[in-house]
Amino acid sequence: MNSRFRFSYEPDWKAAPLTFWVHVPVPGSSSEFVPAPPSKVPHQGFRFLRFEFGEHELVFSSPAQLDHFIEVIATKPLPTSRRLSLARGASIGPNGHWLSRLPAELKVPKTRANLVHHLRSVRKMVLGTGKPQEATPVDWPVFPQPRGGKNAA
Repeated sequence: MNSRFRFSYEPDWKAAPLTFWVHVPVPGSSSEFVPAPPSKVPHQGFRFLRFEFGEHELVFSSPAQLDHFIEVIATKPLPTSRRLSLARGASIGPNGHWLSRLPAELKVPKTRANLVHHLRSVRKMVLGTGKPQEATPVDWPVFPQPRGGKNAA
């Protein structure tokens, strides 16, 4: 399956589907999260990684979200959304989790393996390494856009 990625700027970093599941608020604070949220780029907004895999687009507002997605999708067998919801400490039920909203085509084991391979390649191109380190960067790096604004993975 073909894949490519690009970056876009959005007004709110919380608009990415994995935000709630990855960035947990610090108790007693409305603006602090673990891991830390991405930084806003002045006059542009928040950088989002948009990864196209076949006809599907996956959106991440932070490297931590990409790492979490890869970790979950690479798990064999695929965990249930109920189990993942409980791990977050949320009682949002099985249909509220990002995994339950992921297209069924992307959950097939062979497709998942291919998806993980492509995502690790993108991670390596963008962050310099294909595997999460102890300290995942908070923000996506900024580098010049190639002509056409899209990259092949």
